[in-house]
Amino acid sequence: MPVLTLYDPNYHVGHLFMECMKKRPNAICQIDAATGAQESNESVLQRSVRLARCFRRLGLRPGDVLALGGRNHLDLHIPYYAALMNGLPISGVDPLFKYDEIKSHFQISRPKVAFCEKETFADYKEAARVLELDTFVFTFDGESSMKEFIEKYDDCKSIDDFEPAIFDLDKVYLWLASTGGTGGILKLAAIKHKVWLHKVLNFVMNLYKNADDGFSENDRSKSVLNISPIHWISGLFNALKSIISNQIKVQTSALLTTEHLIDIINNYKPASTLMSPSLITSILKHEKKCDLTSFDSLLITEKCSSILFLVDPVTGKDITAPNTPGELWNKPTCFSEYYNNPDETALVFSEDGYYKTGDILYRDEKDNFFFVERLKMLIKYRNYHIIPLELEEVIRTHPGVQDVSVTGIPHAVDGDWPVACVVTKPGAKVLAKEIEDLVADKLSDSKRLRGGVIFMDQLPYMSTGKLARGKLRQMVIDIKNKI
Repeated sequence: MPVLTLYDPNYHVGHLFMECMKKRPNAICQIDAATGAQESNESVLQRSVRLARCFRRLGLRPGDVLALGGRNHLDLHIPYYAALMNGLPISGVDPLFKYDEIKSHFQISRPKVAFCEKETFADYKEAARVLELDTFVFTFDGESSMKEFIEKYDDCKSIDDFEPAIFDLDKVYLWLASTGGTGGILKLAAIKHKVWLHKVLNFVMNLYKNADDGFSENDRSKSVLNISPIHWISGLFNALKSIISNQIKVQTSALLTTEHLIDIINNYKPASTLMSPSLITSILKHEKKCDLTSFDSLLITEKCSSILFLVDPVTGKDITAPNTPGELWNKPTCFSEYYNNPDETALVFSEDGYYKTGDILYRDEKDNFFFVERLKMLIKYRNYHIIPLELEEVIRTHPGVQDVSVTGIPHAVDGDWPVACVVTKPGAKVLAKEIEDLVADKLSDSKRLRGGVIFMDQLPYMSTGKLARGKLRQMVIDIKNKI
C-alpha cells in the first residue's frame, strides 16, 4: 500500500500521528512525573499499533466510539492513539464519574469499546449492561486489562506492515468532547478528522520545515505540561499537540495537588501548559516557591481564522457598538454537531450556519474581544465545570424536597463552591446533611456541596416562569456574608 501524504484526500490524524512518531523514534514521548517513568516515541507507537490491530480483530470499524476514562498515566493515551489510526471517535470520560454519571455518558456515546481504571470497571460494565450495549470494557491494570487483551489478540507482526484505516473524513468524528453546553445537560461536541486537520495544516507544515533545527531528542526544555483530564477538550487536544509539536508530554498519575504541581514545574521546567486563573493564583499563594520562568505562556489560547461577531441574545440583532456585551457567534468552527442530539444541535446554529457559542463577550474600539461570562451560568470549582441542573436532579430525588436550585458562591482559591437552595414539602423535616450526603453519594467529589445547604420558603422566579438564577446567587452571597 502506498504511503499517503499530507495532501492526500484520505490522509487523516492517524496518519499524522504515525508519521510524527516514526520521524523521531528515540525521542522521549511522555513522562509520568509521579513515578519518573518515561517512554520513547518508538515504544508508544509499538504499543498503540498492537492495540489498534487488536481492535480490528474484535471487529471494530471506523465510526465505532471509544470511551476513555483514566488518570494521566503512561497507559492512558495508548487506546487514544490506537483509536486515531482506526477511525474510532474518542470520547473522554471523567475518571471520577460514578455509575449514574457513566450511564448518562454511555446513553449518548454508545461506545463499542471502553477503557477505565479498575475502580470503575464494575460501573462501566453495569452501565453497558443496563443500556443493552455490546461494549467491550477493559482496565489499565485490573480485571480484563489492556496488557492481557493485547497479548491475547495481537498477531505480533511488524508495525511496518500496519497502515491506518481508510474512511470518509467528512463522516467520521475525531473527538466527542464532553460539555454541559448552555442547556445544563451533558452533551458531546463532535469534531471531525478533516475539519481539525485543515485547521492545523499550516502549523504542521511549519513544524515539518523546522523539525530538526536546534532540537535535541532528549531536550527537556521542549516539554509541555499536560494537567488536563482526558474528558476536557484541552486533554484531548494536548495528547496530539505534544506529538506534532515534537514536545515531551509531562503529566502525572498522582492526585494533582498544588504542591505536587509546583514540584513538577520546578523539576521539569515545561515550556507551556494550560492553566486556569484560579490554579495560577493557588500556585502563586503557596508557601513553596515555584519557578515559572521556563514557560513561554501560562495561559494558552488556540486561535483560528474565524468570522466573529456579537449578537444581542434577546433581540438577535448584531452588536456593532464597542463595549457592549453580546453572545459570540462564529464561523467556521471545528464543532460539527452534538452527537446523537439533533435538537440541541439545531439550537446552537443559526439559519446561515453560525455557531452560537453561549459566551458573553464585548469588543473594544480596537476590535479586541473580552470574555464576560457564560450565557447560562455554570459553577466553576477549581478546574471543574459543574452543571447546576445535574445536582438539582439528584437533590429532587429526596422525598422531602419540593423545589431546589444550585448556585455558586465565590471562593478565594477554588473559584466557586456549590450551594443548594432547598424548598421543603409542607410538613417535611429535612436536614442539610441529608442533602449533602445524597450529592456526595451520587456524584463526583468535585460536585460536593462545599457551600452548604440553605433552606428557603420559595425560590425567586421571573415573570416568564424561569428561575432568576442571577438574583438567587446574589441572595445566597448576601446570606453567607451575614453568617
